[in-house]
Amino acid sequence: MKSHIKILWIYILFLFITLSLSNYSSAQNANQANNATSVSDKPFVDYKPVYKKWQNNYILDKIDYTKDRTIFHFRYVSHYEQGTATYYGPGEDLAWFLKNDANPSEVFNMIEIKNIARNGKVEIPVLNTKKPVQLITHNNDVFTCEVHFKRLPNNVKVADFIEGIGAELKTNHFNCLDVQMKTFDSKDLGSQQDMITNITDFQKQEGVINNPIPEIPELENEPETDERIEDEQKVDGVFAQRFLELTNELRTKGCHCGGSYFAPVPEVAWSDTVAYATKELVVNLWKTKGMTTDIGGKNTVQRLADVGIKTERAYENMSYSFTEIEQAFRGWKLTPPQCKRLMDARVKRIGAARKDKYWSMILIY
Repeated sequence: MKSHIKILWIYILFLFITLSLSNYSSAQNANQANNATSVSDKPFVDYKPVYKKWQNNYILDKIDYTKDRTIFHFRYVSHYEQGTATYYGPGEDLAWFLKNDANPSEVFNMIEIKNIARNGKVEIPVLNTKKPVQLITHNNDVFTCEVHFKRLPNNVKVADFIEGIGAELKTNHFNCLDVQMKTFDSKDLGSQQDMITNITDFQKQEGVINNPIPEIPELENEPETDERIEDEQKVDGVFAQRFLELTNELRTKGCHCGGSYFAPVPEVAWSDTVAYATKELVVNLWKTKGMTTDIGGKNTVQRLADVGIKTERAYENMSYSFTEIEQAFRGWKLTPPQCKRLMDARVKRIGAARKDKYWSMILIY
């Protein structure tokens, strides 16, 4: 009887050890899977895209890999003196899409196009509806945009960037074939300076002489949590569109600034480059908890010069504590000096940004 009890206890002990090891192994596998997911979702930028193309008059500036999106930065030089550049919204037959080269049946549809710009000025902040939009072109006009897709899974190593269903072999379409989809630890991601050099060489090759590339300083030794390139310095297309709408609505209607009435004035254009300069300010204000337009001894005009915009006159409206665009804009409208800047007929371009409750807007001639 005692031997039977001893054998039973040994059997129970064996089951306990087996189950414990099994649970430990499962937990280890789960942790490894979670770590793999977080690594695969890590944001990074490919400044040296590798791909093939049909024509010489377009390139990919870079490919952004954010936590949930893959973004192709596309650049095109027009050689038509009188023509149109057409962009197709999601759902259109001629909209861009991505195709997994290893599995052609795996297709990723475009989510939206952001910051459609002509010669550095954003004309259409966001295109996310099923419709085409057209911009007039002249010879040597430079068009840029950001084409957004969901973050591609890691199994996609090579993809085709195609303009239009069934248009893979159409040489008059803006296609980039055999695009290498890199990972954050790839050895050939390049740098911002690599990208600028590539763009400069490309535009020189295409005969563009009046569209300078802003020298964006390389951001070295930044802490990983800062993510300035990915998060802080990127201009949100929806944000840009709403700010531009509010500004032009005010200018075209006219308004009272303090005790003075200002008649309607012409609309202004959005500039992504100006927004970049003012984004630098709000990020700095958020970090330092300050309230000044100077960063490291540089004022607004000097910061604009750093991103390639030379002007002797620029305004910068700042505010704090607001949580919505409309609130911040209303605050400026109700403050006479800032309201007068918004209604200045000499202003031609604007850019705005926010970080948490810090807001800034640059208006330049």
